[in-house]
Amino acid sequence: MESNNTKSTRSWVGVLFLLLSATFDSLSNEFVTLASNEGIPGLQMLFLNRLSLLILVIIAWPVFRPKLSALSCKQLAVFILITAAHNLELGLVFLSLTYTVPGITHTIRQGTETILTVIISFFLLGEVLGLLDFFGIFLNFVGVVAIGFNLMFGTGKRISVNVLTFALPLLAAAVGSPLNVFDKFLLDRQDVHILILLLGISSTGTLYLSALAHTLETPVWKMSWQTAAYLVGLNVSYVFSLVLWYCGMYLENVGVATAIRVMTVPITIVLDYFVLSKTPGALKLAGGALVFAGSMTVSVVTVWRNWKAEKRDRLLQELNFDVPTKDR
Repeated sequence: MESNNTKSTRSWVGVLFLLLSATFDSLSNEFVTLASNEGIPGLQMLFLNRLSLLILVIIAWPVFRPKLSALSCKQLAVFILITAAHNLELGLVFLSLTYTVPGITHTIRQGTETILTVIISFFLLGEVLGLLDFFGIFLNFVGVVAIGFNLMFGTGKRISVNVLTFALPLLAAAVGSPLNVFDKFLLDRQDVHILILLLGISSTGTLYLSALAHTLETPVWKMSWQTAAYLVGLNVSYVFSLVLWYCGMYLENVGVATAIRVMTVPITIVLDYFVLSKTPGALKLAGGALVFAGSMTVSVVTVWRNWKAEKRDRLLQELNFDVPTKDR
């Protein structure tokens, strides 16, 4: 059994991992925009993302030495299902960003996925959040809605909105939400190593994205040093974001992790201003501030809750009572 100090440290580090993951995710979004402006196709960028992740897994495998043979038939079946679902979600996200308005679809998916993940994790994993957690998630949702409204009506530009604008991100969220829960189930309840999960995601994604990129698009391999630097930044930030996400989700409740990850929204607004020289309007700033407040509320409450649990466990030890072994 873990010591209480280790448990407390894990709780604090878990929140830090998730905040860092959101930061790197926002950075990757900026590099996607910069690389797209240089003419790099979208599927090629997705292929390079998965390939970079696969390279990291291959490098890290001899260090951690996870055992694929340790998977039971049940774990293997869930693992295959999750791997296929990850690739399906990636395809839906790509379609929603390609054939609709990217900013609107991104906000719809973020807001919907957080709420669905909390609901599904309650029924399947028994994860229960407190009132302050729900208050933070509510702030997230209101902020995301405000940003989406601003993108649709507050830019002064005529935006074409159709059924796909809402259907594709909602479908991506419907796939991604249970996927988050199943990821947590494998990592936490079934003790599947993170590298094994990343191996399945990266290897299958690399294969099918390579085929799609060469079939549907014309990959660009001759490029300037500046464009190459954008791609390097994109892949490094993507890999760090994904690895930190899984580390943070392993340490914290998946509902908490998803709520904290929405921090990508205000960070992206700030980076858009400094990197892309995009000045946000008042409504977008207000929405970003609400999302920031919501994610920080969930983050602070999570650390505080586990600090209280550590303090209680230490008192029980001093009184020679058994410390509860139930997961937080």
